[in-house]
Amino acid sequence: MKSVLYLPLLLLTSFVFVQCTAVKSMKQAEANKETIRLWFEEGWNHNRNEELIERVFHSEWNDGNPLHPSQITGYEGIRQLVKFYQEAFPDAHFTITHVFADANRAAIRYEVEATHHGDAFGILATGKKFTSTGLVLYEMRDGRIYRSWQELDLMGIINQLQD
Repeated sequence: MKSVLYLPLLLLTSFVFVQCTAVKSMKQAEANKETIRLWFEEGWNHNRNEELIERVFHSEWNDGNPLHPSQITGYEGIRQLVKFYQEAFPDAHFTITHVFADANRAAIRYEVEATHHGDAFGILATGKKFTSTGLVLYEMRDGRIYRSWQELDLMGIINQLQD
């Protein structure tokens, strides 16, 4: 008889545990989306990258497809990457078109408009404007960006700068 009474309690406990885990996962997914939005909207579009780096990036950040094979990781690595883009494209403005996330990963698709004011991708500064799109996939740890992989239409950008 006692085992019959324990079964509903066991089922209820299991249900509550699963629900709490699902809610926690959903909250982390939303937090991951907000971290990515913050980086693009405030970091890039409002030139607040430097003040946001340690809030947004994990101390062991790594670029999954670095511009240079010897690229530095961690906070210094992201600072160098930001410096590269800010020097080459200081007026870059990103429009987020899609953001997806779960508890451990996030992805963004963006449109960017910028002017080529500094040397980049083997091309000396042209002063030309360009538009492009890109995707970035993120691995998240402790609510911060741990690893990133960016795919952008580099040939499209180069063609616009060379025309």
